[in-house]
Amino acid sequence: MAPTTRRSNGVARRPTARHPIPKNVLVELSVSHNKACMFCGQKEISEKLYGLLYQLNDVIVHYFCILLSSRAVQNGADKEGIWGFLLKDIKAELTRGSRETCVYCKKKGATISCCGSKCRRVFHLPCGLKNGSMHQYYQSFKSFCQQHRVTQVVDLSELQNTASVQCAICKDDVTAAPLHNSIWAPCCKRNAWFHRGCIQDLALSAGYFFKCPLCNNVENFKCRMLTLGIYIPSRDASWETVPNAFAELLERHSMCNAETCLCPHQDKRKYQHESGSWEIILCHTCGSNGTHRLCSSLKCDQEWYCIACQTVADNTARAKKKLLELPDDGNGSGISVMIEERLSHNREVQRRNIELMRNAARPLSVDDPIVISDDSNDSSIQCVTYIDPPKIPHIQVIQTPQIRLPVISGYSSISTDSTRNLDRRFALSANESKSLTYIFQGSIDLTSDDDDN
Repeated sequence: MAPTTRRSNGVARRPTARHPIPKNVLVELSVSHNKACMFCGQKEISEKLYGLLYQLNDVIVHYFCILLSSRAVQNGADKEGIWGFLLKDIKAELTRGSRETCVYCKKKGATISCCGSKCRRVFHLPCGLKNGSMHQYYQSFKSFCQQHRVTQVVDLSELQNTASVQCAICKDDVTAAPLHNSIWAPCCKRNAWFHRGCIQDLALSAGYFFKCPLCNNVENFKCRMLTLGIYIPSRDASWETVPNAFAELLERHSMCNAETCLCPHQDKRKYQHESGSWEIILCHTCGSNGTHRLCSSLKCDQEWYCIACQTVADNTARAKKKLLELPDDGNGSGISVMIEERLSHNREVQRRNIELMRNAARPLSVDDPIVISDDSNDSSIQCVTYIDPPKIPHIQVIQTPQIRLPVISGYSSISTDSTRNLDRRFALSANESKSLTYIFQGSIDLTSDDDDN
């Protein structure tokens, strides 16, 4: 679930201490301005604890102080007021807080109420954090006192493991218990304990790219961290916004990594020339290592591989050779067991295919049985064989007198090409006996019966 915050990606103007703060312009203050938040009265600026300190005209507030105030309403757009909180709404919340007393410091101006059932505690944000309060930075932005804070759900096996566990981020020991300073990641489950401060620093740095540092889980890990009060800003990661952050990717390796560099120049390994003996040749595989042409005795257009890549290639070739070769039995056959098994399998498959083709081509005899089914539960095999066809009684056929058919005295070939035979006409001549005779080159007697021959 993507974090829902009341902060946009815009950057407020940050004037220097020499220049006066302009009106109707949102300004991000620094420590040099020496101004305090009107909600909590603190001058400390910590994005991790209170958020950044902003000023709009005569109103100065911490971002988290206005964000977590119980009655603060965001009636404007993100570019209006202080990230959507209009000046009149902020002043109304300050007026309401002036009548509330902090349960911890006993001073006026408390605006954060506990959302626990039937809990009436009201406190300042710094006072609540010092006493173990928890705040959720999504949806309705709820706050809880130490007594009603959300309890982590941890597997029993993790709680039974009392051995010291290291935080996966800072590598310091962390208490493997659901305390307010310890957080357990449900996606990893095994030794997945972190300091709350380490997780918050990771979230501020990663932004949109926030994920579990152990298993890289995003959805499950992010949902649990939001529930446990981790603020995840809706912005790009810090390494994406640094000027020239990826300039190193455009740099080409330019140093000789040969075991013994023979270059006589003062820079020695860093010296290079466009061509000749002191030209830097990069590894053909990784490109992360280089050597002078003379240091590795390379000829013109000869490829070079660094020690790491050559070791990987040699180990791969050695593993393949070991897999293919037979154990040394003194015969020196050199025949691979794998190849022999594969050839044997191929020969068996080929033999079966030939047998199937022969069976398909062989005519089926009437005496050959045909297996209908093979019941595996018993040893019976049902068979069906061809049976002799039924004997049909001989029927005598009485031939009728032959009918005299006309005789074709000749014929001529007719082309199938319609375009060249449109003018072809058939000539018919009638005899005096009213018998039709077709004019062809040969003669065919239709009265003769070829079946008798």
